[in-house]
Amino acid sequence: MSAVAAPRRAGEPRLRRLLRRHGYLLALGLTIVLLAVNLVLQPNFGWIAQLASFAPLAVAAAASMPSIVSGRGGIDMSIGPVMTLSGIVFAGYLAPNGLGGLEALPILMLLGGAIGAVNGLIVIWLRLSPIVVTLAMYFIVIGINLKLAPTPMRLADDNWATSLAGSIGGFPGPLISLAIPVALWALLGLTAFRRNLYAVGGNDATAFTAGIAVSAVRVVAFALGGAFAGIAGLVLVALVRTADSSTSSAYTLIAIAAVALGGTSLAGGAGGMTGALLGAASIFLVQSVLADAQVPQTWLPAIYGAMLIVAVVVGALLSGERTGRRA
Repeated sequence: MSAVAAPRRAGEPRLRRLLRRHGYLLALGLTIVLLAVNLVLQPNFGWIAQLASFAPLAVAAAASMPSIVSGRGGIDMSIGPVMTLSGIVFAGYLAPNGLGGLEALPILMLLGGAIGAVNGLIVIWLRLSPIVVTLAMYFIVIGINLKLAPTPMRLADDNWATSLAGSIGGFPGPLISLAIPVALWALLGLTAFRRNLYAVGGNDATAFTAGIAVSAVRVVAFALGGAFAGIAGLVLVALVRTADSSTSSAYTLIAIAAVALGGTSLAGGAGGMTGALLGAASIFLVQSVLADAQVPQTWLPAIYGAMLIVAVVVGALLSGERTGRRA
């Protein structure tokens, strides 16, 4: 993880300066508090089972992050349906036809990446709002999901992917699921792409004059998010053992809320994988606390909305000098 130092302002409180430099700290503090509350409420917390339930949301948040960092309102509304499509293709078509092994992972990543790339190309070529383009793709992919899986598809219990929700050689399978996008993001940190991504998200005009291929960076950002969504779909079907087209919209908005809560600016140019995962952890732990408190599930959307508003307001208050912050 790395950060570009934010300029100090005379008389600025130290805490605010720290949050400007590391936007994920708010989600980190919230995660620690909520984890402590969960451990008190659930003495037998069941770490592997909890991680398995957390993994799909975490990877979905990771999938939403790159396009948002790229700026210009790059919110990808199609992440949720692409996750479901990935699960349907794996459980209903790859696994039954001899392609359900590890080779399925790159296939699903290519599928998601292709859809993300189409989103990015339409945004660039037609100069349309990313929300409008990805919302259209959201409905298109939902329609495809309903066509491919009018009824839920069951994943065979002996498939290797089911171990992603349990243990692999004594090691928690969910951590392997989380390690894939984290490792890919870390590897991209060794290239110019991530540096260019933050530059484009912070100020695309300045990035263009500096010789950065702004359009290409944005297309790759959407493609990367789609590839991560392909992984998330595999993780989800490993957990629930079923690919169900009715879940197409389940993770779209909650993943965006997690990214914002983790300190990624919805205006672009700031944020990263650390914040996305911590934001997802905060929301997941809130879900767990509410379930223990027997709060009706009907309140969850309102609570997610409140958390998103808080994240956006805090981000707006701290965003003045925060472009270029990454993790």
